[in-house]
Formats: sequence, structure tokens, C-alpha cells
Amino acid sequence: MSDILEGLLLDEYAVVTRAELCGSGRVTPEELDALDALGLLSARAEGYPAAALPLVRRAARLKRGLDTDWELVAVIMDLLREIDALRNEVRRLKACQR
Repeated sequence: MSDILEGLLLDEYAVVTRAELCGSGRVTPEELDALDALGLLSARAEGYPAAALPLVRRAARLKRGLDTDWELVAVIMDLLREIDALRNEVRRLKACQR
């Protein structure tokens, strides 16, 4: 499958279509619907935020790598976000101590 968004610089305001997100995120439309239903994505009227692309790719890798369902992927994604937030807080606190 060709990656139609490969090499493009996408800013925080960039929007991708459903077809672009499926193709570049390496998921089917049904899988994208599952991610949307679980609240992992937030579609806009004009499409999806480009920032959703790494999230979709990560979710697809987790699902395939763990051979599990989307509900477990959603839980894992929430935990990973929490870990990232805690790491950032630790970095911030360490920076304040210096």
C-alpha cells in the first residue's frame, strides 16, 4: 500500500480525509470507525486532524502486534498517554529543581 502522506510536513491545522487517514494509517474504514467509536479519534466536518495519523498508526501496530481487539487497544493507548504525561511532569519538576 502506498503511503500518500509520506514526506509531507503536516502542521497542527492540517486536515486529512478519511481515505488519506485509512491509507496512511494502514487501517480499513471499518477499523477507523472502531477507533472513532472508542473515542480515540475526533473527526472534524472537513476531515480528521493530521495529528491523528501517528495515533492511528500506533493503534494499528498495537492491534496487530498483540492480536487483540480495539477495546484493549483503547485502554493501552490511554495508559500510554498517561505515562507520557507523567514523564513530562517529572521532566518539568526536575527542571524546576535546577
